[in-house]
Amino acid sequence: MSWLDARTILAVQPHYDDNDIGCAGTLARFAASGAQIVYVTVTDDLAGVLDHDIDDDTARSRLLAEQREAGALLGVSRFVDLDWPDAGGIDHTVLRDQVIDLIREIRPDLVLTVDPWLPNEAHRDHVVTGQAVCEAMILSGLPRVRRATGGTAAYGAARLGLYYTKEPTDVVDTSDVQQVRHGVLDCYRSQFGPDDLTGLHRVIDRHERSIAPTGATHGEQLKVLGAGALHVGL
Repeated sequence: MSWLDARTILAVQPHYDDNDIGCAGTLARFAASGAQIVYVTVTDDLAGVLDHDIDDDTARSRLLAEQREAGALLGVSRFVDLDWPDAGGIDHTVLRDQVIDLIREIRPDLVLTVDPWLPNEAHRDHVVTGQAVCEAMILSGLPRVRRATGGTAAYGAARLGLYYTKEPTDVVDTSDVQQVRHGVLDCYRSQFGPDDLTGLHRVIDRHERSIAPTGATHGEQLKVLGAGALHVGL
């Protein structure tokens, strides 16, 4: 089965907009085909809120409302918020174990997250999230890992897709989902002003036109790996 035939997708993002900036077109294709999409957001994303005069609870409510608005447009089935502090330090092992438990509960065919090995990536939230998810992919299928927690039985997801990558293995034709792909971006008003959003649309459109597969107008690139590729190169 091709990874594009996945029926259940677990998409783990450092911040509330990363999945939609990084691969909304690919996710829109999955949603249009009837796949279940679960969004996991690692941090509370408060560090990037532009309005410094509102209190944290109000900012958090706005962020959640914006993400749910975008998710409704895209077709996200479920949201999980882990509420680590944005730019405040994430414990790799604890996050890894949270992702292991989610993989075992949801039993996805495909897991998506950011590429932690993106050259020049300086945001630790991205690096730790990507590495924690990758390690969870290795360990979630081992029955002795976290058996003391009494959680769901071991389950190993078959495929991992990394977006924000410079080493793509696949380019997905997203020509037919551009309205949704760009529509979700306009929901993220707490961290992007109007000019920023205009620039984001322009940059993404230009890039995705430049990498479009033959016969397509737009494309999104991902590094797609089996779990076995994540340890000693085998």
